[in-house]
Amino acid sequence: MPLRPLTALLLLTFYAVTTATPAAEPTFSFTVLEIPDIQRGAGLAIVMRTPSGKTWLYDTGTAHPEKLSSDGWLANFNAGRDLIAPLLTKQGITTIDGVFMSHAHYDHFGGLLWLKDNFPIKLLIDCGYLFHSDAEADYLGTNRDELDHYTRVREEFRARGAYLGTTAGETLKLDPDLKIEVIAPPKAFFKDPKITTRPKNDSPSHFLVNANSLALRIQFGDIVFVLPGDIQTEDIEASLMPFVDRSKLKCHILVAPGHGIHPIPKEFGAATHPEVSIASVFPRYAKGIRSTNDLQALGTQTYVTGLHGNVHITTNGKTYHVTTERDDTAKKPDAAAK
Repeated sequence: MPLRPLTALLLLTFYAVTTATPAAEPTFSFTVLEIPDIQRGAGLAIVMRTPSGKTWLYDTGTAHPEKLSSDGWLANFNAGRDLIAPLLTKQGITTIDGVFMSHAHYDHFGGLLWLKDNFPIKLLIDCGYLFHSDAEADYLGTNRDELDHYTRVREEFRARGAYLGTTAGETLKLDPDLKIEVIAPPKAFFKDPKITTRPKNDSPSHFLVNANSLALRIQFGDIVFVLPGDIQTEDIEASLMPFVDRSKLKCHILVAPGHGIHPIPKEFGAATHPEVSIASVFPRYAKGIRSTNDLQALGTQTYVTGLHGNVHITTNGKTYHVTTERDDTAKKPDAAAK
């Protein structure tokens, strides 16, 4: 039976509309959350979403177990419960594909203590570093209980077959959308370079655990992110730079090492030469951090969570766009890979 003219017209119109609608462009999102000041640690939590729908975290923000607190957490705050979970729920995310844990300090793994009991997490990834000393003075910076607590968490994931240990030189084939390379630490880990100018309260349980942070290079298309963890200035100079393949440091977006609090060594700045840097630190420290001037001298656009709130980057693999919750809105870059 021949089509009636009106029916034919409707079918042609429908065909024209459906074929003219372009497919959604695949994008990778990278969000550095603002961690509030609870007078303990600075905190870092990064949420990543890939085009194929995977969700990755790099660190989980601050939380300190506190028996005297009404909810069991210092200042009634846990970044996993109060920041990460609401964000994931808002986006309809019900499962975390993996958590990259930089190191065993509460302002980085505290949020995991709540998340692991309340959110499905498929995998925990870290470098396997375990600090131990028989000298109590070596625990002035971070007490033994804190490090032991993280070790128990790691073993909990290992016991259910959900743990991956990795060190420098490995490429992690975890996500079809991302190229994830481990920059540091080495398999034998960084040792104490015996620098005598450290403050007395910066003991090995603090600086050596920071120095052996899981450092990653994450690439989506042409756009490169470098996440160096909390390694401090002295250890960047004495341990990281003599060891690392400097070509792996060059990046578009740098998460400032050690929350950006300390100076950026010239060699590290020259090697990374980021277009954008993000420092995770609260307002009380935000304007006094030492990395900002060092990075701005390189032409880097600097963001600090305590000034800008959550910092969000979206990239299609060729260009990227930075948005912030507040402040400095006239200086947000849109940039293409170079």
